[in-house]
Amino acid sequence: MENIIVVGCGYAGAVVARLAAENGYSVTVLEKRGQIAGNMFDFYNKDGILVHKFGPHISVMNKEEVFNFLSRFTEWVPYIHHVNAEIDGIEVPLPFNLNGIDRLFSSEKASAYKKALCDEYGIGKSVPILTLLQCENPLIQELAQFVFEKVFLHYTIKMWGLSPDKIDPAVTGRVPIRLSYDDQHFLHKYQVMPKDGFTVLFERMLNHPSICVKLNTDALNVLRLDEANHVVWYNNERFEGKVVYTGALDALFAYEFGMLPYRSLKFEFNTFDVDYIQSTSVLNWPDSRSATRRTEMKRLTQQVLPGKTTTITEFPGAYELDSKEFGEPYYPIANEECLAIYNRYKDKLKQFPSVLGVGRLADYKYYNMEDTISRALDFFEEHLK
Repeated sequence: MENIIVVGCGYAGAVVARLAAENGYSVTVLEKRGQIAGNMFDFYNKDGILVHKFGPHISVMNKEEVFNFLSRFTEWVPYIHHVNAEIDGIEVPLPFNLNGIDRLFSSEKASAYKKALCDEYGIGKSVPILTLLQCENPLIQELAQFVFEKVFLHYTIKMWGLSPDKIDPAVTGRVPIRLSYDDQHFLHKYQVMPKDGFTVLFERMLNHPSICVKLNTDALNVLRLDEANHVVWYNNERFEGKVVYTGALDALFAYEFGMLPYRSLKFEFNTFDVDYIQSTSVLNWPDSRSATRRTEMKRLTQQVLPGKTTTITEFPGAYELDSKEFGEPYYPIANEECLAIYNRYKDKLKQFPSVLGVGRLADYKYYNMEDTISRALDFFEEHLK
């Protein structure tokens, strides 16, 4: 039986570990944290509320193969996600839609905006804000400029830590305005939550006789890349199998070419002695306050627990290696300069044929849940099956 080491047990690592175990590998998973499931980890707090420790997560999928794979390890409950944004003290749905126009403007102005939009693009369409900004109709341009500033611009400035002149309009321009009254945030084929939570899903995925999970184990302390011979040492012995690495490549090579920048998040957890505190699962604040959004966990998980509710408020910041507040890398900053550094690490990794990188950090790409799992499924087929 061939040995394989998987570094990290978020979605990328856990999916590869399970597939490898089912295909004859003996798998050792090394996880630096004291729990499985990576950023998907959830737990019950002292009030009995299921909380996502590293920010809210939702299972939305279009790919049949991703849904079918995860369905092996969980039952699902239907869930339709709703997000509001607070604009000038008024809550409007996101993506911004015709309901938002009705709530923010006078009846006469709202009717004029809606007629112009539907005449130009057709009812029911989703139109990127950048397209609206470039429209020749001055009424549509007026509305688009308002929505761009009030909904997208300042939120993006907070999220990415950039001044307005350094934000590429295409970054926010991809976000659509919906010419409908449909308030659901996602339009994916599958919109569900795992019945018993994400941690239990991971427990079942990793529950295989050929998988050994070692928690509180920093792979960088037990693995050594021998640059002279292009081989790997594990616990001071040469390792003859494959290593699947889901961590950051700059850390793997001791930041030889410099640190790759990320945006990070700080989370503030609060519990209130009421049934609910907000009308939607997530409330965005695209204004000058430092927080970007607040999630109410009971609305997300649909847990029934009267008299108590827990929220998670998110504060973005620049990733710093030893920071207590922003010490976790979440969002890669994929500009040309950063990608040039990343590609140097990627080229160096090629010197070690037995070490393979996969996942959000190793690929230095922002993946949502479905992207990560799809990438891991394809990775296994290409490299390990």
